[in-house]
Amino acid sequence: MTTDFEFLLHMQRLMFEAEALAKQYEVEDRFISIMFAGLINPMPGDMSKLSAMYSVNVEDFNELIEIQEFIVTYYQNESKQELNDDELNDLLDGLGIDLE
Repeated sequence: MTTDFEFLLHMQRLMFEAEALAKQYEVEDRFISIMFAGLINPMPGDMSKLSAMYSVNVEDFNELIEIQEFIVTYYQNESKQELNDDELNDLLDGLGIDLE
């Protein structure tokens, strides 16, 4: 078994653990997540091979799109030192989440 394969198996176990934790705390009906982890292996030429594990827990396609937009906006703002509360509220508003 290669180190890469062992790593990906470990990542898969962690993803399963996140889902089990939601069940343990009885929040699985409100648990949303998109997890993706992988390794890129260069190949000859301009090609690469992606070996990845992923897990998606969303209610519907609209929720998926809202989370995707949040991730893109976060990535675009990554160069900022910190999002202020107003910016974060705007990002989370579409999901119906308020900062406390």
